[in-house]
Amino acid sequence: MDPEGCRDLPNADQELLLLHLGIDDPTAWENGWKITGVIENTAHIWPVGAHSDWLWSLGLPLLTEVQRHQGKRWLIGLSALPGCGKTSLGRWLEAAAAHRGLSLQVVSIDDFYFSADKLESSMRGNPWGVPRALPGSHELELLKSTIQRWKGGHDVLHPLFDKALRQGRGDRSGWRTCSADVLVLEGWFVGVKPSYDEETSPGASSWIDPPLTNQELAGRRRVQRALKEYNPVWEQIDTLWQLRTLEWTSPRIWKLQQEQQMKRDRGTGLSPEVLDGFIRMITCAIPEASFSRMGADVCLEVDPERRLRHLRVRS
Repeated sequence: MDPEGCRDLPNADQELLLLHLGIDDPTAWENGWKITGVIENTAHIWPVGAHSDWLWSLGLPLLTEVQRHQGKRWLIGLSALPGCGKTSLGRWLEAAAAHRGLSLQVVSIDDFYFSADKLESSMRGNPWGVPRALPGSHELELLKSTIQRWKGGHDVLHPLFDKALRQGRGDRSGWRTCSADVLVLEGWFVGVKPSYDEETSPGASSWIDPPLTNQELAGRRRVQRALKEYNPVWEQIDTLWQLRTLEWTSPRIWKLQQEQQMKRDRGTGLSPEVLDGFIRMITCAIPEASFSRMGADVCLEVDPERRLRHLRVRS
C-alpha cells in the first residue's frame, strides 16, 4: 500500500466520518497519525495492491474509535462479505494498536463454529452443500456467555477455528485469552437481522441467476429462523461498521481469490464443487435487503476491486 496514493472516497465523506468520531480538523488528525510511526511500521501487513482509503478511511478511523474507548469494555461489530478484506484489516488493527499501546483484540465469529462433528451435523442437508458459514453453525451459548463475561470485566478464553483443517472444511484449533478493553467482532453476517417475509419470497431476488430453487427457498427460511437466535449477540454490539458490496458479483471474485490464497499459504482448500456451493450460498442464503437495511453506524461501499467508493454515517 502507498499511504500517499490516490484516494477514491470524496473528501466530504471522510470529513463526515471524522466528525462522527469527534475530529473537527482532518489535517491535524492525519498529521498526528503520520508522526506516530504506525503507518510505516505496519505497512507490510496490508495486502499487495491495497488502496490508501483502507488506511485513511477505515483502518485509522477504527483505531481512533479504539482510542476513544480505552479503559472500558467496548464491542465494535465489523460486518463484511467473505473475501472482502476484513481478515487482513483485523490483522492490521491488532498490529497498529499494539504499536500505539492500545488495548484491542479482533475476534471472528467464525472462531465460534461448532467443533467438527457437531458442525457437520448442524450443516447437514443445506441446499448449498457448505460445511460451515451459515447461521446455525456457531456455538451461540458460548459466544453469548463469552461476550457477557468479557463485558463484565473478566479475562476470557475464546476458541480458535482453522479453516484449512479437514481438507478445507475446518475445525477448532485451540483457545486464545482475551483481556482487551476493545473487542472487534467480525463476520460476514454480523449485525444482520431476520428479513421480512416478502424478502424471502420467490420473487424477492429475481436478479439471482439461475433463479432460487424450491430447496434454496426452504434453506433461506431456515436461515431466517436461525438468525433470530443471533439477536442477543448483536444487542451487545456498541457500534457497528459495515463494508457493503456495491455489486453482488463481487463475492464470487473475492471468495475465489481467498481460496486461491489459502491454497498458496496452506496447501489445502475447498474442493471446486464445495467452493461453488459457498459462492452460491453467499448470494442466496440471506436476502440482499438484509444487508442494505442493516442500520450500521458507519457504512462503506466497496466495489469489486475492493475500492471504497462511498461512505455513510448514521446520525
